[in-house]
Amino acid sequence: MSAIVASGMTRFGKRKEDLLSLGGESALPILRKYRSDIDFLLVSNSYSGEFNSISGINTLLATYLSLDGVPSLRVDNTSGSGGTAIFLADMLIKSGQARAVLVTGLEKMSTMDTRHVTSVIASLLPEEERRQGPSLPSLAALLAQLYMRRYGASRESLAQVSVKNHRNGAANPYAHIQKEVTLEEVMQSPVVAEPLRQYEFSPISDGAASVLVVGDGDAESFTDRPVYIKAVSLASDSASVTARGDLMGLEAVRRAGRNAMRLSGISKPDFAELHDMATVLELVQMESLGLCEPGEAWKMVLEGETEVGGSMPVNTSGGLNSKGHPIGASGVAQVVEAFSQIRKECGGRQVKDARTGLCLSMSGFGNSAAVTVLGDEP
Repeated sequence: MSAIVASGMTRFGKRKEDLLSLGGESALPILRKYRSDIDFLLVSNSYSGEFNSISGINTLLATYLSLDGVPSLRVDNTSGSGGTAIFLADMLIKSGQARAVLVTGLEKMSTMDTRHVTSVIASLLPEEERRQGPSLPSLAALLAQLYMRRYGASRESLAQVSVKNHRNGAANPYAHIQKEVTLEEVMQSPVVAEPLRQYEFSPISDGAASVLVVGDGDAESFTDRPVYIKAVSLASDSASVTARGDLMGLEAVRRAGRNAMRLSGISKPDFAELHDMATVLELVQMESLGLCEPGEAWKMVLEGETEVGGSMPVNTSGGLNSKGHPIGASGVAQVVEAFSQIRKECGGRQVKDARTGLCLSMSGFGNSAAVTVLGDEP
C-alpha cells in the first residue's frame, strides 16, 4: 500500500505564468521539505505540444525543479491523465522501483480560443466519428437527453448540479470560478449544446497540482497525518462511442469503481470527487460507481444529498465545473482535495467526520477511468 504525505496546488484559472512555472508553483511546498527524498517524477500532461509547443515536458519540468538526476515520465491519458499518474505512482511504490514519487499534473490551455481547444480535445475520438462533427460537449448533450428521457429527470436537476458545485467552488481558494450562481442564472446562460448551457460545462483553465506518494511503511516518517491510497484501479472501454452498447453505461467507470471498492474494502466512501466536465456526467457517474441506484442521482441532487452536509457529498472542491479543468492537472487536483478533506483542512467546505474518499479521473467520454479510494488508515 502507498500513502500521500504532502500536496501543493496553484489556483486554477487563466494564468499569466508559463507551463513550467505553474508546475513549479504547485510542487514548491513539497520540494521545500522533501526534495532529497524524491526518487521518481511523474508528470501528468496531455496537450503541452498542442497548447504550448513543448515536447519532453517531464524532463523539462525535472530540470526546472532541480531534479535532474531523478527518473521521470510523462503520463498522457487525456482527461484521465491525473488518475492514471496516481495509478502508476502506486505501482512504482508497490513494485519497489521507487520510494517517494512526486506526481505533478499541469496544463496551460488558455493559449487557444474555445473553438480550437474543443477541436484539439475532440481528437481523442476515432476519425470516422470526428468526421460526423461530434465534440465532447455535444456527446454530453446527447447523454443529458437520454438521461432525462430514461429516468424522467427534470431539467432543473441537471442545472442544480452546477448550482451546488459553484457554491462549493466559492469556498475553494484554488477554484477557477469563485462565485455562486442561481438556478435561474444557470438555466438562462448561453446554450452550448441543447439542452446544456454554459454554466453546466467546465471552463477552460490553466493550473497545476502535486502530491508526494510514498510507501505506507514510510509514511509516518514524512508526516503524522498521512492519507493512504487504499486502492486504485484502471479500466478501459472502446474509444468509439458508437461501438458501445449504451452511452449511459460508462462501463470503464463501472469496472474501475467496482474493482477499487472491492480492493479497498470500502462499500461507500464519505465523499467523492467526480469528473463533471458536464453536469449530467456527475449524475451518470454516481450511478455507474454504485454510489446510488440507477435513476436516483438526480433526485439526490434535488433533495440536497450531494451537498457538503448531505449523505453523499460530491465534488466538494467545486468539481471540474467550478474548480476548473486544466486537463493534465484535474485528476491530481481531485486527490489533493481528498487529501485535504481527510486531514480536515477544507474550511467551509469540510465534510464532517470524513475518513474515506473516492476520486474518479475519466479519459475522454468514458474511454478509460481511474478510480482511487483513499482513507485515514492503512
